[in-house]
Amino acid sequence: MNIACLMFFCLSMFFFHSCKDEAGNSNEYDPGKPVEVTGFTPKNGSAKTRMHIYGKNFGTDVSRISVKIGGLPAKVIGSNGEIIYCLVPYRAIGGTVEVAVGSDAEYITADESFVYQSKTVVSTLAGYVDPTGQKEVKDGPFDDCGFEGPRWMTVDPENKHHIYMIDASGVTGVSIRLIDLETRSISTILQRGQGNWDNMRQLEFSLTGDTLLIANERDVDKAIAVSYVTRANAFKRPQHLIYYRRNNTCGIHPVNGELYYNSRTTGEIMRYDWQTETSKVLYTLKSRDCQFFVFFHPSGNYAYMTIPNKKLIMKAEYDWENKTLKVANNFAGSDGQEGWQDGQGTNALLGNPMQGCFVKNERYVQEGKSDIYDFYFADQNAHCIRYVTPEGFVYTYAGRGSKGVNSNAYGYVDGDLLKEARFNQPVGIAYDEENKTLYIGDANNARIRTIVIDE
Repeated sequence: MNIACLMFFCLSMFFFHSCKDEAGNSNEYDPGKPVEVTGFTPKNGSAKTRMHIYGKNFGTDVSRISVKIGGLPAKVIGSNGEIIYCLVPYRAIGGTVEVAVGSDAEYITADESFVYQSKTVVSTLAGYVDPTGQKEVKDGPFDDCGFEGPRWMTVDPENKHHIYMIDASGVTGVSIRLIDLETRSISTILQRGQGNWDNMRQLEFSLTGDTLLIANERDVDKAIAVSYVTRANAFKRPQHLIYYRRNNTCGIHPVNGELYYNSRTTGEIMRYDWQTETSKVLYTLKSRDCQFFVFFHPSGNYAYMTIPNKKLIMKAEYDWENKTLKVANNFAGSDGQEGWQDGQGTNALLGNPMQGCFVKNERYVQEGKSDIYDFYFADQNAHCIRYVTPEGFVYTYAGRGSKGVNSNAYGYVDGDLLKEARFNQPVGIAYDEENKTLYIGDANNARIRTIVIDE
């Protein structure tokens, strides 16, 4: 929250409490009298705009007051009986302003409509860190839970309100936690010791959606490489599927369902066949010590591979006849050269490309393009969210803002994507296409951040 917003909030709260104290109980809700809505300010704005609604007989108990803007529920902050202070919800495009007091009461609608202005911003969803920077790893509600270092995330294909996430101590994945958007709470599902894992790196759902795969990295021969838990057992009884040395990934083809994993030690990529229960080494992606992750395009026509320690994104076409990945080629970034520079192909410089996801671009749809998806990825060392187009152009989408504060590229600031927002080593990113929301594991800030694509 910036200084201006904080001052506004404090003044508003002072106003509400002062009026309540001066009037005693005269502003409490009277069920024998009608609720009236006489107006509101401002008349236009975007999501999270602070609105005052004027009228009579609102009462001061915010738990009894319901506000809808554009037909969507708005967060009520306070009321002095004649003025309600609330926040405009995302996509309140309808513009109606309605108030109800009491659980069964009818909504009273303002005569005017609110003009909604779309604005995509970075917000904080969950994770408490005190003013001194201290954090406590704990389950609980969004505003009182704590993380070690949120990393990899995946949206449950059968329940878009559930997001599974790897929480990490440094670079070591130590637990799997559930982000429940319905109850607005965090809970721990599995700890590292329960699966005899060393370092959980990636989560991915099987094609059927009933199995959650877990990639584990351990630097010994025949180490646990891929494990799984099933929905039938509430994702709590780990079983081991594949043993290999220093695996990072568990990518699933979105049409055929085969599993791809790797070896960081050798740089090899392997294909696992569920029917024959056998693996095949495809090829060596890069030379030894090559950490990489596999992300399939929704069509299944190709996969991107982010390679953090090589500062690259590679692309492998899919061989539909033989049901396997072809040899990958460099697509974005310059091998071994770390930096932050937008551009096409090798002209772009990447910091540490980690998790990525495909996001449909409506402009591509309107233009009739064959590939209508951009690939958004968390660029850890560049402290930003970036995306690469089907033509290989890399653009910075969010982060590295607030230039007037200091010269750092990193930090913790919500707000406008490029002008204000800052991240500190974002590692995880997942996309809910239905709600057009990006979820970001902001590791060093120990928070889950969100971007609702409000366009």
